[in-house]
Amino acid sequence: MANLRNSGGLRFAALAVGVFAALPVAAFAAAPVSPPVVEYRIEVSLDPEAKTLKGREQLTWRNPSSDTVGELRFHMYLNAFKNPHSTFMRESGGQFRSDKKGNKPEDWGWIDVSSIRTGGAELRPSARFIQPDANDPEDQTVLSVPLPSPVPPHGEITLEIAFDAKLPKIFARTGFVRDYFLVGQWYPKIGVYEAAGMRGRKAGGWNCHAFHAESEFYADYGKFDVTMTVPSQFRVGATGKRVAETKTGDKTSYRYVQANVHDFAWTADPRFLVVEFPFDPARDVPAGWSALAAKELGMSEAQIALKPVALRLLLQPDHTGGRDRYIRSAREALSYYGLWFGAYPYETLTIVDPPDDGVGSGGMEYPTFVTGDLANAFMTRWPFEKVRGIEVVTIHEIGHEWWYGMVGSNEFEESWLDEGLNDDSEARAMTLAYGGRDIIQLPGGIGVDSMSYRHALYARLPNLDPIVRGCAWCYASGQSYAVNSYMKVGLFMAQLKNDLGASTFSRAQRAFFDEWSFRHPSTEDFFRTFERVSKRDLSTYRRNLVEGTATLDWQVVSARSVRVSDEEGVFDRPEGRVTLEDGRVVRPEKTAEPKTETKPDKPKTYSSRVLFGNTGDWAHGATARIAFEDGTILDRVIPASAQWVRYEIRYKSPLAWAVVDPDRRNAWDRNHLNDSKVLSSGKGDARVLSKAAPTKYTGLAAWLLGLWSQLSWALA
Repeated sequence: MANLRNSGGLRFAALAVGVFAALPVAAFAAAPVSPPVVEYRIEVSLDPEAKTLKGREQLTWRNPSSDTVGELRFHMYLNAFKNPHSTFMRESGGQFRSDKKGNKPEDWGWIDVSSIRTGGAELRPSARFIQPDANDPEDQTVLSVPLPSPVPPHGEITLEIAFDAKLPKIFARTGFVRDYFLVGQWYPKIGVYEAAGMRGRKAGGWNCHAFHAESEFYADYGKFDVTMTVPSQFRVGATGKRVAETKTGDKTSYRYVQANVHDFAWTADPRFLVVEFPFDPARDVPAGWSALAAKELGMSEAQIALKPVALRLLLQPDHTGGRDRYIRSAREALSYYGLWFGAYPYETLTIVDPPDDGVGSGGMEYPTFVTGDLANAFMTRWPFEKVRGIEVVTIHEIGHEWWYGMVGSNEFEESWLDEGLNDDSEARAMTLAYGGRDIIQLPGGIGVDSMSYRHALYARLPNLDPIVRGCAWCYASGQSYAVNSYMKVGLFMAQLKNDLGASTFSRAQRAFFDEWSFRHPSTEDFFRTFERVSKRDLSTYRRNLVEGTATLDWQVVSARSVRVSDEEGVFDRPEGRVTLEDGRVVRPEKTAEPKTETKPDKPKTYSSRVLFGNTGDWAHGATARIAFEDGTILDRVIPASAQWVRYEIRYKSPLAWAVVDPDRRNAWDRNHLNDSKVLSSGKGDARVLSKAAPTKYTGLAAWLLGLWSQLSWALA
């Protein structure tokens, strides 16, 4: 989700680490599981007046483990909107981001399963709702179905399921407003059975959490074959490729098919403007991107070549000002993520532009199907046409086709592996596409860049939680979940990239994507891959930054500069006691005024002392930069082992500036406002300041950025 707002793991023997690290990055590219764990055939009809769905689902589930499985568990997500007693409604208070639940009786939503049959046996009477997270006893978002005959190891079962659903008024990802429908998490969806050893499990079992306010989704890969019947005036978009369109009377049925995905969503609206456009790698990849990616990855441009994709933009008629921006940013997303991580493997991609009163469905990802945001007329006109909300959301959500879509992390338990990795990838794509002021660029040179935005949110929130908490609903607050799942991970990944070097970092991330595509990785798997490729022990990063709450805060504690001379004061010499002033001797006379011995003026000397300190609890080095009024710049490397370092320098020019981490290599540094001190107010300051590269925002600028970060929570 935007931030403005699989089977078991590969195991690498220690003996083979050196051999594997020497192989090409793409040597471990994963293939989809065959046959797939799940196969869905669903037929569903929409009643736009009643806002209801009637569906029949044929589900084939294949036991991926060596266990005998006696029950199946299903997500019934729409029951989160059934009444105030659901876990989602209690935790959210009926509000999600800036949207609130409607207050009319028709605004509630639910899903009922009327029949579950297998081999002629009806299983519905024995099915029961359970609360696997010891959550609210009345919550009905997980359904347990006992089986008359267990599914043997690696065996399979086919179920015929009949269901009815009422869509809620949109305020959280799914539902309706007027005749616009965004249909997500709408069908009985089987959970993930994790075998022993998968993602660190000691014993096999179901991973099928309740629907919480601060969580998203987790499912197995498979094939979807879905037919949706709607009134013929509606225009439809969905996951996958449209393979059939059949009109019967005043209704039309659309059939969509897609393999190697773990979810299916669709939309319908009679007002959609349908914009079809291609992604042609030969024409649409920005100049220089392919060469840069190949260089960082140590691969040829032919090895990272991309594939054509057919795109559809379903645009609101009053949002035509955002049309070209959607198209450009979609092509940039397919270019960036495809070049650095791996080519988009599907034939189609659908982008849905929600109406202004349906923004609760905006900024959301599903396989081959994403929703945009912030394309209203106000945000596409001067002076806001370069407030790049459309671009941020589009690039972020398309990026989820990689981090969540293809690398299927458990968003309930380790959200950083999808939202966080994607947040970092989005930031780098935005910077590459739009330069320094990539998020906001207003007239007069005012702007905000991706990293400063992330840092402001991280620095503003109390540091109460680690990045990995174990469950999305276990954080201190919704804001803490968001910062630790998105922004802090972006800063952690930037720190890792700066420390490992762009090439090593990019090769490691590409390897992680290749190894875990169409599978379910864990935090351990991430670090195992990065350590193997980088040949470095990254335990301090994992222990302190991902699983702990350690901070880094290098700062200029104090700085001073005073004029000095080695030839001032009272000295005892063979000829007697003398007093020196600026190297000139002053001799006392008995009968006359003191006579001063003249001496040529000597160059002035200044003693400058700067104290740098790390008041955080994570040991990591930094660069100290000391700038003098005559333009001289001295850089010193502060070792990670130092908690403080003091430099004393005698030089002909007084100190002008002292700055720590001037090039912003320490993305994890919590407070940038104490990174520099200014002593000089002389005429040479402009020249020195440009060389010293002081902190990016101070004073009023920092206040404005803080204000923006607070507003973003209300808007996101």
